Amino acid sequence: MFANTLTITIDGTANVLTRVNQDNYGSEYVKKDATQSMILRFRNSSESSSGSSPEPVDRHNMFFEHVVYATATTSEKYYTMTATMRLRKTSDPAWLDKLATGFITLLSAQKTGLVGGES
Repeated sequence: MFANTLTITIDGTANVLTRVNQDNYGSEYVKKDATQSMILRFRNSSESSSGSSPEPVDRHNMFFEHVVYATATTSEKYYTMTATMRLRKTSDPAWLDKLATGFITLLSAQKTGLVGGES
């Protein structure tokens, strides 16, 4: 289980999110103040077998949402990030961890171009 608080640093500012819900398969963390809200959700689930995936697949999701509230002079701003890691039950979780590290490194190097519309 993750800690009761998690910190996400955005543009040099550390934001502490507090766990507000936890069940057997996931957790939700929140930070709300007068100007913004941040929500972080973790969820673990299993996908049933299907024609394209004959074996069940474990699925691990992380979702982050940041809303900057509208003011008298600005409109509301809305941002999200999500990550999904999947593996068949016959696969090695340690390898998925290594794959995620490589993917995150590649995303970090390409994110500015991606957000800018490059493909």
